[in-house]
Amino acid sequence: MSAESITGETPVVPYDPTLKLAKVVDASFENYPQQALIQASEQEVQALQTRASSWIAGYPLIFLQYIDDTIMSNQGLVEVQSGYQIPIWMWGQKDASQKVADQAAQSTAAFGKAVKHEVAGLVRDALWNIKLAENRYDTARQVYEVATRLVSTVARRVELGDLSRSDLLMAESDALEKKTLVGQTELDLIKTYQAYTNVTRQQKVPVEFTEKQSPTDAIVESHPSVSAVNAMIERAQAQVEWTRIYKQGNQPSVLVGTNHARTFDGESMNSGSNLVVQIPIGGDDWNQPFVAEANLALNQKIVERDTLMRELNKALAAIRRSIETDRALLEIAERRREIAETQIRMNQLAFESGEIELINFLKIQSTAQTTIRDARERAILLQRDLAVYNQVVGVTP
Repeated sequence: MSAESITGETPVVPYDPTLKLAKVVDASFENYPQQALIQASEQEVQALQTRASSWIAGYPLIFLQYIDDTIMSNQGLVEVQSGYQIPIWMWGQKDASQKVADQAAQSTAAFGKAVKHEVAGLVRDALWNIKLAENRYDTARQVYEVATRLVSTVARRVELGDLSRSDLLMAESDALEKKTLVGQTELDLIKTYQAYTNVTRQQKVPVEFTEKQSPTDAIVESHPSVSAVNAMIERAQAQVEWTRIYKQGNQPSVLVGTNHARTFDGESMNSGSNLVVQIPIGGDDWNQPFVAEANLALNQKIVERDTLMRELNKALAAIRRSIETDRALLEIAERRREIAETQIRMNQLAFESGEIELINFLKIQSTAQTTIRDARERAILLQRDLAVYNQVVGVTP
């Protein structure tokens, strides 16, 4: 049942009973800004796969050389060389390149799941904020309705001479205070709903989104965030090996070409073919800074994983304790609610029979109404913490 606006014209929160939490998360994920990063990562994977599947290991070159002796002996020496130079893979390079591409693909897929899980947390938070705000709004409306009925009762008793005019003014002031609270809680509810639409880009809100607590009792490797950072570590390890073996593109190459030459004027050109194989030797010292840089990036990812695991385990311990406390406090709150409802009924009769003054009745009623609201809120907080628990252990709707 949706709360109605203070004007009674339109619902503050438009609910859709057919809408499910998982569908909201899916739609929110599709509209999430980090989709641009996921798409860019997918494009990078395609580029890496193209490189790994290539038969050549770098940029081909066209070679052209002309030699004569015009400014020296000037006897007619001419030599023309041309060729096509192709860089080739060294032993293990192509496999290392393919490993980088494969790990990049896995990392991108894991990153997408981690982002979706992040979105699920935002959606959960937005929905439970709505539920809490709506409870306060509904309670404020109920309290205001009770206050307006009390004004009518006091007014009749003033006409009968049972109560003074000051009692009526007190009741009217109390009703106006309760009406103000309705407006404030309605504004809070509207703000939480606007926050929900900002996150999800949707107007409708699911009616039912409570969750059962996951049986998972630890942070496991399949947790979306942990899986993503592990995939990033594996990619960084592949990048270290690629950097070590690739040596900044200082590749072996094969040149195939032609050679045309004569020694003196009047001679015919002698033509032949060229086959040149270039193999780089040594130079590891020049490559070590690049390997070290890649290794630094790897260790940064390892630190990120260790930090993430600490934060997740800390959050898990905190939410476990919170759920235990919520359950204990809910039991107390329910008992207090029962007492408060009894107090309201008893004091209503006492006030109507003239046994207590209006000011005392208003104080007792205000305290009891607050207790009833808190009991409802405590039940909501428990359900919200169950959703937070699922979020912490990596459950995505």
